Amino acid sequence: MPTREPAGADPGADLPGAVPAELPRFVAPMGAALVAEVPVGPDWLFEVKWDGFRLEAVVGPEGVRTFTRHGNDGDGYFPGLLDPPTWIDAREAVVDGEVVALDASGRPDFSLLQDRLGPAAARPGSGVVYQAFDLLHLDGRCLHDVPLEERKRLLAEVLREHPRVRLSAHVLADGPAFLAAVREQGLEGVVAKRRSSRYEPGLRSGSWRKVKVRPEQDLVVVGWTPARGNDRELGALVVAVHEQGRWRFAGKVGSGFTERTRAALRTELAPLEVAEPPVDPVPPITARGRWGAGLAGVRWVRPALVIRAELGGWTTDGLVRQSAFKGVDRGRDPWQVTRERPLVAPDAARASAPDPGPDPPPTAAAAMLDELAALAALPGAGGEWEVGGQRLRLTNLDKVLFAPQAPDGAPITKREVIDYLARIAPVMLVHLAGRPLNLHRYPDGAGAPGFWQKDLPASAPSWLTRWREPAAADRTANTHVVAEDLATLAWLGNQAAFELHAWTSTCADPQHPTFALVDIDPGTSTTWEQTLTLARLYRTALAHLGVRGLPKTTGSRGLQVWIPVERGRYTFAETTAWVEGLSRAIGATVPELVSWEWTKAERGGRARLDYTQNAANRTLVAPYAIRPRPGAPVSMPIGWEELDDPALRSDRWTLRTALARVAQVGDLFAPAQVEPQVLPRL
Repeated sequence: MPTREPAGADPGADLPGAVPAELPRFVAPMGAALVAEVPVGPDWLFEVKWDGFRLEAVVGPEGVRTFTRHGNDGDGYFPGLLDPPTWIDAREAVVDGEVVALDASGRPDFSLLQDRLGPAAARPGSGVVYQAFDLLHLDGRCLHDVPLEERKRLLAEVLREHPRVRLSAHVLADGPAFLAAVREQGLEGVVAKRRSSRYEPGLRSGSWRKVKVRPEQDLVVVGWTPARGNDRELGALVVAVHEQGRWRFAGKVGSGFTERTRAALRTELAPLEVAEPPVDPVPPITARGRWGAGLAGVRWVRPALVIRAELGGWTTDGLVRQSAFKGVDRGRDPWQVTRERPLVAPDAARASAPDPGPDPPPTAAAAMLDELAALAALPGAGGEWEVGGQRLRLTNLDKVLFAPQAPDGAPITKREVIDYLARIAPVMLVHLAGRPLNLHRYPDGAGAPGFWQKDLPASAPSWLTRWREPAAADRTANTHVVAEDLATLAWLGNQAAFELHAWTSTCADPQHPTFALVDIDPGTSTTWEQTLTLARLYRTALAHLGVRGLPKTTGSRGLQVWIPVERGRYTFAETTAWVEGLSRAIGATVPELVSWEWTKAERGGRARLDYTQNAANRTLVAPYAIRPRPGAPVSMPIGWEELDDPALRSDRWTLRTALARVAQVGDLFAPAQVEPQVLPRL
């Protein structure tokens, strides 16, 4: 093993944000959000998006171990590629990077990488290279909270010259110009990363954004069709994506194969064959009893194999077009393969709100740690706290706001509420940006009556973003707060306004909702299993209609589904009518479970499918907001498949467990802001 110089020569000594930590076995990799355009401005650096295989290298006393993006053993794919770790000057390290195979012109080629799997990758002249782009741990220190630019500087210092390891360089140039250069060279794309960003394990963060020059998509193989004239030879792969708990048919991939790959795929798919198609809905069968959509002679297989394909795009009915096979994406979890759609960058979302003035300077991850430490050190009575570029006066920090869920648990104080809101801010603010808030405040704690506050008082800090709603004959025009930054969330926490309700429309267009909302409101006699039954019926109905809905727990007793719709297209009356039609159809199938009465006293204990929440100025609790119940449960986005998880409860995740949940699965509600759709006729 290489040895380091004495401590005084340590290039990472006293690095702000680095904290003592044991060498982890594995760190879930951070992901990049797919966007349509590269961001601009001095806050970003730009890297080449490598067309390869994500690999994490963990260097320790026993040598080096490698892991795929899901924590599987990387040596199964590239044995000996990075061992021994003579390529790095460290006793311990965790390095994030990408394995690529370079063609004769020095360009990465994913198809070529398929032929280099196994021991061939480590042979001289193989063209296989590890592009190292991040350093997560170094000699007893965790670097997650060190700003990205400092992590990359340190990585450049500790990497040694090696034929199979290279530093993935970056530029600070104009992003669009860099993208043009990447396009000219025929590379896959660009990854833009915020220079001050922290490493967020397991999250697909907006701090990292990818732009693809060549549209590509991971797809799950659900079948194959024979070649013309030879029913034993593979002609095309039948593919699908995972969507709302089901496998959605996505067409066929019929080009890009060599004779060798056709034979290898045919062999690999043989033991996976099943009698019935795993996709839902099933492609149509013609009047002659044959499969339509070009599926003559199809052999269906169990969804287990993930491929990467280059696409010419998607048809309006969700099928890939002009697709070409690039290779098998080993180690990819089929259940994580969804159709990739470009996200709207948070900068664009903020642009829809009234201009709040110049943005505060970016807060580095190390500064955030210092701010949280300062919050923890404040006396119980409160004091001045600087956070996110603002100075707040905090009060009664040790005041108990929540009783524990369990009798032997610890109560939750206002200080802990503010800490949670500060930590969840990068995820939560995406869903609040540009939207007026209705606040439900509980100054005497969640066990006491709260009150609604829609009008922001004149005594509120001047730096808060405000929006005054248009005057209306049926109500008073209020001045609402708009949560645009971390400091605003912290201020709301100090007001005990932890139950946040964002409008379904935006400040820029308050008359048109961007969501249609399904609210399953259990009655006094509704069991949890009955609530799940109703949610599953919505799952089936939306899948049948081809509508994408995003489910979440309420943190109380119910479940909700948010359906993103095209902006500016629908009135509140139209979304109300659509959800009512859908809900009444569902209610008619289980009339014993549903009542349409308004008050709970008149429902006979049954649930209400409350479509009226789609009316103007009606709101539902925001994702990740805290509910006023013991233990501080939060409203948590879930996957449709989790409706079948025996451990699921509407209050399963609390203020104390929500952050770990998001670190594990990411923001499942991210598509809520960026996947608009047209509602089909019922």
